Amino acid sequence: MRHPVCHLETEREYFYRLDVELIDHMRRRAALQERRQRIAEACQIQDPRILDALEELGYDQATIALLYFVPLVHVAWIDGSVSQAERNRILVMAGLRGVKENPPAYQQLLAWLDKRPSEEFFAGTLTVIENMLNSLPPDEHEARGTSLIQGCREVAFASCGLFGWKSKVCIAKRLLLHDLSRRFHPAGRAAAAGVGV
Repeated sequence: MRHPVCHLETEREYFYRLDVELIDHMRRRAALQERRQRIAEACQIQDPRILDALEELGYDQATIALLYFVPLVHVAWIDGSVSQAERNRILVMAGLRGVKENPPAYQQLLAWLDKRPSEEFFAGTLTVIENMLNSLPPDEHEARGTSLIQGCREVAFASCGLFGWKSKVCIAKRLLLHDLSRRFHPAGRAAAAGVGV
């Protein structure tokens, strides 16, 4: 038969451990909610599905600033490598948008330019951007979509401008630009029509 004092002590330890686990769970949940709220504020989105997708893709408060750079990085990588000209163009655009003042984001951008992100990451991010743009008023959607496609074209032109748009490398970039125009521009056809120029 168990001694009553020992039994009481075991119950105390048990309930103490439960309390500690519950408090730890509540802290983790609060931290997750705070991080999610910061991401929502940074990208001005409240849609829980979009926020879930951003978290699953690994974005945080610092790296969410890179969201619209991912299509540019994708264009640079579409032929299997990032040329020095493409890298320079992306970094110049990042500098103009203040990314250098955000060290975690800038380091992440450099990492993406050094090592190709996964196809799943590109596909997931492009879907998130498309959904975000579709949630905007038409004028804002058109302005952001046009700006994004223009940035992608600048990256593509950084290397294709030297070799001509009909080279093998540039055909892959043109096809991706066409797809991005279709996805990001409200009219789709209007932006896609200018891709081959």
